[in-house]
Amino acid sequence: MDSETNPLDGRYAEVRRENEELLLALAQAKREAEESRKAAQAAQEELEQFVYAASHDLQQQLRSIAGSAQLLQRDYAQDKQASELTAFIVDGANQMGHLVRDLLTYSRTGTSLRLRAVKLNVPLQGAVLKLTDRIRETGAKILAPDLPEVNADERQLSLVFESVIDNALKYRDQKTPELEVSAEEGPEFVTVSLKDNGPGIEPRFHDQVFLPFKRLHGKEIPGTGLGLAMCRKIIGAHGGSIWVESDGRNGTIVKFTMPI
Repeated sequence: MDSETNPLDGRYAEVRRENEELLLALAQAKREAEESRKAAQAAQEELEQFVYAASHDLQQQLRSIAGSAQLLQRDYAQDKQASELTAFIVDGANQMGHLVRDLLTYSRTGTSLRLRAVKLNVPLQGAVLKLTDRIRETGAKILAPDLPEVNADERQLSLVFESVIDNALKYRDQKTPELEVSAEEGPEFVTVSLKDNGPGIEPRFHDQVFLPFKRLHGKEIPGTGLGLAMCRKIIGAHGGSIWVESDGRNGTIVKFTMPI
């Protein structure tokens, strides 16, 4: 019996070869995945550079158009038709400039996240500081208790707060704007709520407001329609989700989740 080949030995050798082949295949898959990641990162960086260069050139040309129109407006101030036409050109150039800047910001959000533990009050305060003039102008009240800590990119999270607060200030009714910020801690996520006292958003538009360039109001309210689309992109990159709750009459609650 000892001189005979043990069938278990052969099976063991076969299993070992299969394991070695699997390990080699896994190592190859990891190398290919890393190469794909690097290629995607390089493509993203190239795209960002292109968008930045195109944005810079477009803004320069728009400034030239607006400047030339303003000179014409000054020289033909007594001509009512010329004054109206040049004012239209200046306004259009300024709006295009805002759109180009917002597109540049949108293209950069949600990428190259610098994650760290950050207390939610910090990016919120950064957003409030940027909107100080608007808040003072509208007399808005922003209520925020001691908020918890999340794992996030502070700068990009501040853009989310800024966009939501800015919307609450723009889309308001006759009441003094009030915005209440709160957070509920779960085992893995923090759910942040921003509740305003504005006119609200009809339920049929709850999903549409997050689409790029989707605006529910006319040109009487300034904006490019990229604010909430940018928010969704940033929150999604963090592994969270964002949505709105409103009956269309009694204010809006914007909610989003962030990993702890």
